[in-house]
Amino acid sequence: MAGLRAGTRSDTVRRARLSRLLALVLRHRPEKVGLTLDVGGFAPLEAVTQGLASQPGWESITTADLIAVAEADRRRYEVRDGRIRARYGHTVSVEEPGEPATPPEWLYYGTSRAAISELQTAGLRPGARQYVHLSTTPGEAREVGRRHTNDPVVVVVFARRAAEAGVTFRRAGPALYLTEGVPPESLLIPEETPAAQSSEATA
Repeated sequence: MAGLRAGTRSDTVRRARLSRLLALVLRHRPEKVGLTLDVGGFAPLEAVTQGLASQPGWESITTADLIAVAEADRRRYEVRDGRIRARYGHTVSVEEPGEPATPPEWLYYGTSRAAISELQTAGLRPGARQYVHLSTTPGEAREVGRRHTNDPVVVVVFARRAAEAGVTFRRAGPALYLTEGVPPESLLIPEETPAAQSSEATA
């Protein structure tokens, strides 16, 4: 197959498939294609290209294709000095997800209504991932939440207050912060009624 091109529907679909495969490899299963990530989650672009080319249907993939995918989604991927990594979402051990940073006054987290009760008692926890992912705008958090539910709720995180209380935040991208957890007292959790949820989420 030829490399990815811009403009046609088939290539748009193929680019989205490549992005999902790249995320799988760089976040969860680098060994699937014979890769070893460094402590920051990076792998050489050429090695990633060769690894993905070993997968059925991707034999003709090029380094330029990977760079194009990364450039189109800079929130998710980073290319630096001939290497590529996923910025967040890892289940494999990554020691450097981003530099510790002072967060803005508020950050936002998109989730399902079913998760509200647990947030009220346990706060935000990363679950199977290494870090909780927080957005800088309610709209972005709502879009992230829609990956898991059709009716997401947006929780406000009093990030500056949490940082002053000792919670570490890392900036993983222009609109993304990571943290190992946020206690419930640093969260503004919408009420469980639909009307209240809608009001809080758009505040």
